[in-house]
Amino acid sequence: MKNISLKLRLIIPIAFLGIVAVLSNLLSIINIQNVNTSAANIADNYMDSKSRLSEICQSSMNIHKMALSHIVATDYDTMTTLVQQIKQEEALLDNMLAEYESHVISEDRPQYQTLLSDYESFKHALVYLVCASASHKTQYAYTLANGDVASYADAMKADIDALNASINEQTSKARTHLSTVYFISLVISITAVIICISLVFADLKLITNYIVIPVKSILKTIQKSSGSINNMTGEVLKRTYASKGSATDLSTLAEQLSATFQECSCTVKKQATKNKR
Repeated sequence: MKNISLKLRLIIPIAFLGIVAVLSNLLSIINIQNVNTSAANIADNYMDSKSRLSEICQSSMNIHKMALSHIVATDYDTMTTLVQQIKQEEALLDNMLAEYESHVISEDRPQYQTLLSDYESFKHALVYLVCASASHKTQYAYTLANGDVASYADAMKADIDALNASINEQTSKARTHLSTVYFISLVISITAVIICISLVFADLKLITNYIVIPVKSILKTIQKSSGSINNMTGEVLKRTYASKGSATDLSTLAEQLSATFQECSCTVKKQATKNKR
């Protein structure tokens, strides 16, 4: 440190301060991007997936209810209307399942395929139920409703619950990642602030030790020497005009005045040399 010049001593803390500030800002931008990505993933993917699964579950329940209503229907028109409604709801559910495929991750794809398989079996069981009901085979229709139809409906519900549980797990992981990114960002910001404050104080200390204090010392020395010079000059003038004193006394005063000038000059040079170091 002793071999480093004053200029470098002042520049190094300022340079470090700038580097820390730039790095801190870059890391903050990266962390903000990570937070935004995680939050967008939770909102756009996981929450949307849960909403779509809820709609799929509700649609399958609607089909099941309409099939049961077909059994208790007593007139042909009501039965025909219910069949049309079931077909429309099935078409809607087909579209929802097809659209949901883009939200399925690789780990959940086997469960999604099981859901599709159970749904196809559910639709086939509904065909037999509706046919039995339309043929007024009420007892057989109830058997089908409580047997295959109910079984496949429950299987679809279990598949949807499994997919929903997977989404909850993914959401939990995403939230944990979001909290981790926030904590890391907070630690980096606090550390950067502490380092910046330390560097500012270090630079202020260097300025005080190597600029302010030496300048004050030089000014004090100059002021003191100037006072001595003024006193000696006044004494010379006093002796010159007041009397014709001996040349020896005048010469002695001149030598003292010259020595004072030399002392002042040496002090200033020494202080300047010390500052450069």
